[in-house]
Amino acid sequence: MDYDALIVGSRVAGASLALLLGERGHRVLMVDCDAFPSDTLSTHFMARNGVVALERLGVLADVEAAGFRRITRARTWVEDLLFEGPAGPEGAYSLAPRRDVLDSTLIRHAIEHGGVEFQEQTHVEGLIEEHGRVVGATLRSSGGAPRRVRAQWIVGADGKYSKVAEWVNEERYEVLPAQRPGYYGHFHGFTPLSEAAVELLFAQNQVGFVFPMRPDEDCLALEVQPEDYEAFRANPRAEFERRFRALPGMADRLQGAQLEGKLYGTRGIENALRKPYGPGWALAGDAGYLRDPITGTGIADALTQSFLLADALDSALRGDDWEASMREFQRKRDAAMLPGYRWTIASLQQRDAPPESLAWLRGALANAHLARQVMYWLPAALSAGDLPPQLQPIMRTTAAFFGAEAQRQPQPMAAPAC
Repeated sequence: MDYDALIVGSRVAGASLALLLGERGHRVLMVDCDAFPSDTLSTHFMARNGVVALERLGVLADVEAAGFRRITRARTWVEDLLFEGPAGPEGAYSLAPRRDVLDSTLIRHAIEHGGVEFQEQTHVEGLIEEHGRVVGATLRSSGGAPRRVRAQWIVGADGKYSKVAEWVNEERYEVLPAQRPGYYGHFHGFTPLSEAAVELLFAQNQVGFVFPMRPDEDCLALEVQPEDYEAFRANPRAEFERRFRALPGMADRLQGAQLEGKLYGTRGIENALRKPYGPGWALAGDAGYLRDPITGTGIADALTQSFLLADALDSALRGDDWEASMREFQRKRDAAMLPGYRWTIASLQQRDAPPESLAWLRGALANAHLARQVMYWLPAALSAGDLPPQLQPIMRTTAAFFGAEAQRQPQPMAAPAC
C-alpha cells in the first residue's frame, strides 16, 4: 500500500482527521478538488464544543489570530419578544470563522505537525476494488494524467454530495428530505452589539441569523419556506435585504451595510445519516451525516466525528479487527449525533408560535416582577420531563453545561416577596 489512509476532501472533516492520523504516525495522503485558501458554503458558526475541539487539535490560537470575535452572548427574538443569555458558563465562547481561514489553518497543521501529504486541485475519478474491498482510488491532478493510489483505508470527507458515498452505495437512515431554502452573505458596516452575540430571529415563518465574524464583518443568513424560493430566485439580494430589514431591530442595524461579493444559497439540505464504513472505506463529516444548518452544529459535529473516526481507524490500522472497530465508531457517532440531529429536525419542521402562546409570553414579560417570578418555576418545569422527547436530551446536555444538574430532581422554589 502507498498510504495507510487516503482522505478525499480537505476541509474541516478531512483536514482534522488527517491531522489526528498523521500525529499518530500513519502515512496519510489528503486530496481536494479545490485550491486553498478558498471559501465554501457554510454558516461558519461554531458553538463552545467546536471551539474546544479546535483547542484539542492545537489550531485554536492560529484561528483566533486572524481576528475573529469571541461570541459570549446568545440573543433570540420570537416575533417582538427578546430573550438573551450567556453563550456558556464563565469563560466559554463561540466563534464564526471564515472557512478560507479555518480550513487552510487545519490543512497547514496537518502538513506541518502530522506529516500529511496534501494535493489540491486533484479530482478522484473512481475507487479501486479488489476481492470486495476498496483498496485505492484513481486521482487526476489539474492538467495531469490519471494515476492509481493504493491505501489501507479510503475516507470520503467530500461533503454532502460525496462521490465516495455514491460509489460505495452507502445505506441511509433517519432520512428527511430538504425542507427549507437558505441564503447568506458576508456584510460590512452592519451595526454591532456592545458584546458579540449570536442572534436568531423567528418571525413571519422564517429564521434570521446574525453571526459576528471579525470587526466590521458579519455573516447574515435567512431560512425561508419552500413557497418563498421562487421570489428569491428572481432577485436574491433585493428579496434577502427586504426580508431581513423586516425582522426586529434589523432595519436600523442594516442602514449603510454593504454585501461583500454575492449571496450564497441553496434550495435546501437533505437530512440523513449514512452507514459510515464498509470494507476498506469510511465516511466523515457531511459525507456521513448531513443535516439542515438551522441549529448551527455542522462544523462542531464534523470535528467530533473526526476524533471518533481517528480512534477507530488507528485501532484498525494497528491490527485490531476492522469490523469491530468501525462498528463501534458507528455506535459512538450515532450516540453523539442523534440527539442533536433530532433536535434539528424538530426545529426545522416547527413554524411560528400560535398567537395564543405569544399572548401568554407577552403577559409574562410585560411586568418585570412577574417575569422575575417566572424564572423561579421555569427550571423545575424544564427539568420535569414535560418537554417533547426529541428536545429532552439537548436540554439536559445544555443544562449540564451550565452546571444545572447538581440536583437532578429540583423542587419548585418559592417565589420571593416583591
